[in-house]
Amino acid sequence: MKFTLQVAIFLSLLCTASQAQNTLYPTPRNEPKSPEFIEETQPETTPVSPNVAEANNIAPIVETELSEADVIVGQPIRLQIKVLVPTYMPQPPIYPTIELPDLMVRLPDRATTPTSERRDGASLSGTIRTYRLYPLAAGAFEIPEQVLSLTYADPDTNAPITTEIAMPAQSFTATVPAAAQDLDPPVIAAGFTLEQDIQGEIDLGVGDAITRVVTARIDGTTPVLIPPLVTAIETPALRAYPKEPRVASTEERGVLSGTRSETVTYLVQSDGTAELPEIKIEWYDTETQTVQTASVDAVSLTLAPAPPPPPDYGKIALRSGFVLVALGLFGLFLRRMGPRLAAARNRIRARLRATETATARTVRRAIVDQDLNATYAALETWSSYAAVLDTSDWIDMKNALVSVGSDTYSDSPTRPNSSWRILAQNFDELRKINRNKYLALKTQENLPKLNSNLNIPIYLSTPTAEPVER
Repeated sequence: MKFTLQVAIFLSLLCTASQAQNTLYPTPRNEPKSPEFIEETQPETTPVSPNVAEANNIAPIVETELSEADVIVGQPIRLQIKVLVPTYMPQPPIYPTIELPDLMVRLPDRATTPTSERRDGASLSGTIRTYRLYPLAAGAFEIPEQVLSLTYADPDTNAPITTEIAMPAQSFTATVPAAAQDLDPPVIAAGFTLEQDIQGEIDLGVGDAITRVVTARIDGTTPVLIPPLVTAIETPALRAYPKEPRVASTEERGVLSGTRSETVTYLVQSDGTAELPEIKIEWYDTETQTVQTASVDAVSLTLAPAPPPPPDYGKIALRSGFVLVALGLFGLFLRRMGPRLAAARNRIRARLRATETATARTVRRAIVDQDLNATYAALETWSSYAAVLDTSDWIDMKNALVSVGSDTYSDSPTRPNSSWRILAQNFDELRKINRNKYLALKTQENLPKLNSNLNIPIYLSTPTAEPVER
């Protein structure tokens, strides 16, 4: 039982492999079996099947067929070449080249497909190759008889046989529809559009450039049929520099389309006005069977006036002389008025320095530098702006100064920095008291005069600190 199951599985795998090998070029079902197989499966007296005998007598077949006899210019027509053999082809046929004037030949995707037929009771296998032919002009086209080379297996021995077979001739006619007879050139398509792109400003000066890019798209046929788009104009104001046209084609589901793009750069030579002309192309719509018009607008350009005349060197020299005289007079003025201007500047600076804010800044700087003598001098100057203060207001400041002097000229272990910091805080507080009292008296319009004979207790009652001998 187990042995029988293994044999069945082996035969099944062998059959599957044989079917996969013969997918593209299948072996006909009536192919004669090998002698060994006949001896094992059939008695010696069994006669040969008539179909096998007929297949042995069938030669390879090559047939050609056109999808239409008449076609519109630019529209595709299909040419099919069918190759059939009585057994199978171990390698694909070698097809001839199809070349005719005004005829574009394309092979679509999956142009070659396998096929099989029964003829005269025998099974034949082979391939079908499909070409798409695009006539580019009206007229009759004749594809001459050509030789096709193929290799197939001998029905008796399976040995490869190489032979050449004549491919039948075919002919068709390309015409232009009556509605499109007046089109020159005849643009016949399922769709056609025009677009333009202006690169640059339309207000130009001499030496400036502007670029015009015009693109045409065609559907249902080859872009080779798109005529030239831009006519390069030559005027005294503009010079044209065209580039080579760019043609690109695409194919989607067997439908051919494409674009043609033309670029022209215009260089301004002189002033004035110019216009890039309108572009119109008439085309025949195969879907509506009417003549349509695709167009892009004209572009008007404004060119700058001619450059100014050369300079008048006499006027330039005269103006330069005036400038030199003016500079000389200004220098003489500065020389004579310089001292006065300097004195006025010094007076302004002195006035700016003779303010409470400036003198208070001097006091703060002396405190930061920890210079006791400079601090006393700055406080004396600042006291002229503190006439509203009385003796009680100076008590904290007096104590801070005594502490600073003691730390500076004695062997006290106290750090001098702390006494200087306290002095700075007391000075800031004293300024606030001075400002508040000043504003209060100003409101009452009872301000004392500056530099009055008020006694400043810090200077009257505090002796100058003397260094302590160590």
